Formats: sequence, C-alpha cells, structure tokens
Amino acid sequence: MTLRDDTRGQAIQIGAVLLFGTLIVAFSSYQAFVVPDQNREVEFKHNQEVQQDMQDLRNAIVSMTGDRNGRSVSVTLGTQYPSRLVALNPGPPVGALRTVETTNRSVAFNLTHAVATDGDTDDFWNGDRRSYNTGSIVYDPNYNVYDSAPTTVYGQTVLYNRFDDGAAARTSQLLIDGNDLQVVTLNGSLGRTAADATAVDVRPISTGGGAIDIEDGTDPIELTFQSGLSGTQWQQQLLESEYDDDGSAPDKYVSGVSATPLSDGTYEITLTLESGEYDLTMTKVGVGTGTTDESDAYLTAATTDPSVTTDSTTDIVLEVRDQYNNPVEGVTVEGGVAPGDGGTVDGQAVSEDDGRVQFEYEAPSSTGTEQLNFSLQPLGPAFADDRATDVSLTVDVTAGGTSGPDGPEETGLIYNDDATQDPTTTGGVGFTVTNEVGERIEITEVSIDPVGSTIQRLSDAVSNFEPPAPGRNELYVTADSDGYVDVGGGTDLPVSFDLDDGSYSLSNGNPELAAGSDATFDTYEFRDGNDDRIDMDGRSVTITVFYNPTAGGPTERSTFTIRPGGTGGNQVPTADLQITTASGNNQYNLDGSGSSDPDGSITTYEWDLDDDGIFDDATGQTPGKTKIDASRVSLRVTDDSGDADTETKAVP
Repeated sequence: MTLRDDTRGQAIQIGAVLLFGTLIVAFSSYQAFVVPDQNREVEFKHNQEVQQDMQDLRNAIVSMTGDRNGRSVSVTLGTQYPSRLVALNPGPPVGALRTVETTNRSVAFNLTHAVATDGDTDDFWNGDRRSYNTGSIVYDPNYNVYDSAPTTVYGQTVLYNRFDDGAAARTSQLLIDGNDLQVVTLNGSLGRTAADATAVDVRPISTGGGAIDIEDGTDPIELTFQSGLSGTQWQQQLLESEYDDDGSAPDKYVSGVSATPLSDGTYEITLTLESGEYDLTMTKVGVGTGTTDESDAYLTAATTDPSVTTDSTTDIVLEVRDQYNNPVEGVTVEGGVAPGDGGTVDGQAVSEDDGRVQFEYEAPSSTGTEQLNFSLQPLGPAFADDRATDVSLTVDVTAGGTSGPDGPEETGLIYNDDATQDPTTTGGVGFTVTNEVGERIEITEVSIDPVGSTIQRLSDAVSNFEPPAPGRNELYVTADSDGYVDVGGGTDLPVSFDLDDGSYSLSNGNPELAAGSDATFDTYEFRDGNDDRIDMDGRSVTITVFYNPTAGGPTERSTFTIRPGGTGGNQVPTADLQITTASGNNQYNLDGSGSSDPDGSITTYEWDLDDDGIFDDATGQTPGKTKIDASRVSLRVTDDSGDADTETKAVP
C-alpha cells in the first residue's frame, strides 16, 4: 500500500469543513433574523418612550396658560442598539423633531361671531373673524427595522399618532370644557435630527390675562382649525362629553362638528357652539427660533365710570391688551379731559408688566359729569370711543359734603361711637346711629360679625311670651318706627338679620328713621361657645346696617365696628382697600396692603365679597385674582389689640 492510497485523515478534514459551514450558516441566520428581531424590539421600546416624551412636550405647551415661566422638555429622538461581539448592527436610528406651518399665516386658528360682553373689550371682540397663526410639532422616526412606527404629532391641544391608514389620538382635547374655551397657539421654528436626546425650550409669548366673557352675535360662535384627526374622531371621541346636537344636555355646548379634507391629508375642522356665554382664555406659546412678540391691540378700563367729590382726586386704571387678551408692558397711553369738560388728568402713562396704566384725575370745584378720553394713539379729532384703541370714561363729580367746624361732615348712616354694655346684663350691648342720608330711610337688614373667635353666639334670656322690648330680643331697633328680631334658642354668630323676614320667632318689619334722627340698636346677649355670657367691655363686633330711602332708591350699607368701653388708649388701624379689574368673567384683583396701624401691627385681613356684611369670603392681605358677582367689596383689618376697621368700595 502506498501513501497515496491512504484515506485515514479525510474524515477530520471533511468534519472541519462541515463545522465551518455550519458556523457560517448559523452566523448568517443570526445576523439575518435574530439581530433584526432584537433591534426591532429596541426600536419599538424607544418609540413608546418618545411618545411619552412627546406627551410631556404637549403637557408643557398647554400648561403655559397663565404661566409666565418657561420650561424645558427632553425628547429622545433616536436610540442605540446593544453592543455585539461578532454580529453587526446597522447605524443607530435617528429621529427628526420639527414644527409644521407655525410660520405660515394661512394656517390659523379662527374664531368667528364672538362678541365680548364687556363694554370696552367688545370694540375688539365685535363678532369679526379673528385669526391666529398656529401649527403643529411632528416627530418623524427613521428606524432600520421597525417600519410600521407612527409619526407622532401635537396640534390643537391634542397629541396623536399618524399611520399610513389613519390617525389615533393619544390624549384628550383641552380646547373646550363646558363653557370654558382654551385656545393655545404655537409659534416659532424648530428642526432637529439626532440619535440622542434634544432639549426643547417651551416659553410663553402671550399669557396671563385670564378669561374674558364672550357670547354669540348675529350667528353662533365658530372655531375653525386644521387637524390630522377627522371630524368623526373629534365628534365621537375627543368631544364625546361636549357634543350636544339637539340642545337637550344642559352642560354640553358643541352643537355641530364639520370637516373638510385638505390636500395634505389633514382636515379643516369647524366646531359650532350653542348660543350663550363662554369664558375665553388664549395663550401664545413659542418653541425654537423665530418667535414673534405680540403688540398692543386694544385698551380697556379697569376703573369704570368713577365718582369723585369736588376739588379731590381719584385714580383711573386702564389695561393694555394684545389680540390674545393678555397684558402688554411698556406701551404709552395718552390721557386727557374731553374738550369743554372740567378737571385735569395726567397726559401720559406707561403700562406695567400686568398691562395696567394708572392716571390721576383732579376734579374741578363744580359738580357735574366730566368725560375723560384715553387712547393708544395721540388724542385728537380722530378719537372715537367705539375704536378698540380708544376708551372714554364718564366721571360723576359730586359735592364734597356739608362743611362743619372740623371740616366736611359725613353723610350716610353714621355710627356715633357710643357702644356701651348694659351694666345690669352682661353681654348686652347698645349703640346709636344718626341718619345723615338727607331723607327718610328704612332699615332692612343688620349683620353682626364678631372680631376674633371668642364671641360665638347671640341669645337673650327672656321668654318669647314677653312683649318685645330692648333687652328682651336678640336685636331691637328703636327708631321712628321700631323693628326687632327674636330667635328661639338664640343664634350662632356671625349672623345677618332680615328685619321683615317672618320666619323668626318674633319680628315686625323694617324700622324707619327720619332724616337727622337717631336710632338705637340693642343686641342681647353675646355669649361664648359654651353659651355663657361674655363681658363685652373691650371686645369688638362689626355691624353692617343695610338701608334704602323710603321714597325709593338702591340699598346702601353702613359698616362700622363697635367696642364697648372704648379702645383703652389703643389707636385703631385703618383699612385701605384697592380693587381693580383683572379680566373678564367678573375677575378682580384685591389689595389690602395699604392698610396701616399707627401703634402696632395688623394681624388679620378679612373680606366680604358677597355684600352680606359677613367677613368670611377670603383672608389675607392680597387674595389675588378673585371672582366677584356683588356690587360692593368690604375689607376688615384687625390689629394686635383686637381693634378693627373696615372699608367698603364699589366693584368697578
């Protein structure tokens, strides 16, 4: 046998070749199937994460309403595959984040047929079509394997996913909530492509003005905008709790939804609202570069038709607003007295960061009605009160009161500062008032609100079978014709007595008081939480007396604080109330910071916002923006000695 015929080593060689081939096939299969499957899972998980990032971005945008501070949101545009020893990964997937149509004036949010209920704001919101440029923010994925990933889009307060065969909403809409309308527009240019995270700075451009009241004019209010979601999706999904096609639901106000398909695959959506009043809040939000600030659009009065006495001054406050109804800072407003009218007013004022400008008007020596003109333009012949940039105010100049030896005398129902405790009955207090109104009045209501928490009840100790008289009833008013109220078992405090309300155990109608006459009020007896009588010497109670002329006229009030035994040398604090218009919907700014105490400190600020004489509606020096439906607001301040003072002002 020769070596050439020897075959003993061939099996090893063949096995090695087969093994190598098997490895090649296995590696190829791993590279062709396993790696893509694993990468697809990585890409899918990333897409879920970036959709959450986009929802965070959407939440930041819609939360800019009323917020003066911006915020930054991180969006992870791409991802990284896991490292591999032998297999190969494709390049890391990247994603793109971009704005769409945010600088195209033809793409806008439109409000039509909306008329403001406020007398100045309706010069701007007069039913005309108002257009506001806006657009959307789009995230486009570019994965290597996960080819069915959606494009994620934010627009019109909604985040949604767009697929090849349609779109699906990921969030609810915030545009309409009952009769509250919240419009948020997007401004600026953004375009970023990356495989890692990028920070998106979201900042408010126009905000902080609050809501204004609007209503439909000659036609129903319509909201028109562009959306990647269809009319059916808006009606049946996003507006499911708002849609009321037959007008039968009391808390639903969308009466119609229509959609027009556009060439880019989106829709022009029109929402029609039922007839009625709505609260409209508008915000302009900026992202990226190229954002544009808003300029002044109209002027409105925060002080409306004030009254001032002769030879005195009063402040006139106005507000400069942009087309989003938000304040504009640094705008010069011209002011002047109308030709032929009296008094003087500052010639110019510049708006602060809250959009407000303040003028001081000095009244003439004679009474009468004077007209003041204010404008965002130079005052001149072109001034017109029905222009959005112009405001005209009428000031009623009244007499400053009758002069006495110590200066002008007070008018109204005047407390005589003579409260005393009954020396024979602890807890019983009497005081008098004088009618300086100038005509006969009837007293309709009396509110009793103790200062502090010690005094909690008012209850006389006399049987209801005894004839009514001072000291026998919780309240007895001795006047030209008397009035009284008796509550069986007493009453908790604070309380408001309606003198002609027949529901009490005893009452006999409204007492009357002639001009110049005195009325005596007897209140029996003040008690603590255990129903024990309280020694009232040195204790304070705020009294509000409501009255109106018997000949007819509006109900007035006189509020004062009694303190039997006097203040013991303590100087009473002084309440100083300022109220200015904050926005529509009866929103006002309240400020008691001007209050003072000459020999101590003020410990409490209490507010009566519903004009009932009870100071239980708000607390604090500056409660901030507050909704007020009453015609008057009152502030009570109390010092560290328990003495109190009040001030009442008409709501502008």
